[in-house]
Amino acid sequence: MTSSLNKTTMTDPAFNLAQLERRPNWYQHLGAVENAIAAEDQLYRTRWQAGWSCDEGGWYAPDGTHETDWELEGYPFPEEPGYQTWADAFWHYERLDTNDSPSVA
Repeated sequence: MTSSLNKTTMTDPAFNLAQLERRPNWYQHLGAVENAIAAEDQLYRTRWQAGWSCDEGGWYAPDGTHETDWELEGYPFPEEPGYQTWADAFWHYERLDTNDSPSVA
């Protein structure tokens, strides 16, 4: 099966025509729509690469914490600057607390 999407647009031509019937100014907003789709795709890639998972209920950190609880704790999200430094330190201390770290001889 081949896709009718090309590398410069995120939306399907048939979808664009259907939207044009309902929204005469569709092509005036298409760039913003495609930018929003690209931003959402980047968010998904970044969080998946950081070990997060998602379902109908939202996103979950690698330890199972829901994204709303994560935010309430004030922890950074994977797409935010400084996340990797924070995560390295957090998971390091988490492993130390659970004695799941390699012993030093």
